Amino acid sequence: MFKYFPAILCILLLALPARAEQVVTRYLSVDLPEGWKVVMPPTESQAYSTAIFSNLAGNATVGFVAGPNGGTDAKTIAEMFARQFNASRAPTERNGQSTFLFTQQGSVHQAWVAVAGDAFLLTTLSGDRKEGLAFVRKFVQSRDFPDLLPR
Repeated sequence: MFKYFPAILCILLLALPARAEQVVTRYLSVDLPEGWKVVMPPTESQAYSTAIFSNLAGNATVGFVAGPNGGTDAKTIAEMFARQFNASRAPTERNGQSTFLFTQQGSVHQAWVAVAGDAFLLTTLSGDRKEGLAFVRKFVQSRDFPDLLPR
């Protein structure tokens, strides 16, 4: 009986679901699902956190920049980023967050800016925005600042 134990144990271990990699920054965490990868690992620089994720098909990319807001509201921060990204229109406010579209390297991106407490979060989506937004809603959490995530 014991001679079959290693083979049975291997089969049982292979049947277990794979655990997603967890990526953690100061402001949010990502349970990286199968089919997604880290393009730019979380980096901390001058109190700001940045990270970029993409699906393996390469048709959806999600980026995050978070940091202290210095008492500035979401609209003002969004206007600053919209200028930086050369957005063709001013940000619009929706659900307490500001959003705008911009073009980089021939593709259209959407950005959301939210403020909660003393923090802000810029979320950018490019490519298949529906898939990117589904990734954010399902796999990205912010325990301390849940209102920062796009709605």
